[in-house]
Amino acid sequence: MTDTPQKKRVRTTRETQALIVQLIQKMLGRGYHNSDIKPAITKKFEISHRSVERYITRARREMREEVENYLEHHRVDSFFFYRSVIENPKAVERDRIRARERIDKLLGLDTQAPSEKDLSNYTLKELNKMSDEEFDAVYQKELDRSK
Repeated sequence: MTDTPQKKRVRTTRETQALIVQLIQKMLGRGYHNSDIKPAITKKFEISHRSVERYITRARREMREEVENYLEHHRVDSFFFYRSVIENPKAVERDRIRARERIDKLLGLDTQAPSEKDLSNYTLKELNKMSDEEFDAVYQKELDRSK
């Protein structure tokens, strides 16, 4: 057997790891693909392709978490802004109503219950059970609504 010299494993410092992740995030943000990122990072930091894959995964995860946190903070800021409009004694009624509508939308309460079923709300089974008169009535309402 021939002894092949083993490469000595070198640990990357936390600062370098953070730098690599930050660089990958910038590259991803500029539209670079993994096939562009891997060789560039491998060459610059002298690390394996597998290590670069792990850094790419980490960079994407951190980017996703940052966006999710930003969205949640933005939602909270919006809620309290609209609430301040509602509570402002100088606000006109129209602005208060609009702020209430925006809060409802933020909280997912803006869906309206349909007052009448249209054809798309019926299952095929329900349509088959209808008498001709019932079906014609629903069909006519649908035609009137689309005009």
